Amino acid sequence: MARCEGTTRNGEQCKLDARPGSRYCHLHHPVEGENGENEAKAGTAGLDWDDVLPLLLAGAVAAGLLFFLRSFGRWIPRM
Repeated sequence: MARCEGTTRNGEQCKLDARPGSRYCHLHHPVEGENGENEAKAGTAGLDWDDVLPLLLAGAVAAGLLFFLRSFGRWIPRM
């Protein structure tokens, strides 16, 4: 298997094996949509609001439901 043609932060050649059919490993593989010359950022694809918003909404709904159900503890007698 061929060695990755990417470079590390200190300028040395990467020691990982290249992906099959590519010149780069999984860390240095070019991002889709860019030309093959650029190296990908090492697994740090940023999150968009479209990715985070459903998680925040689900957490807010779960917290609201928890507080709503806990409020019934005052009105429902324990048996």
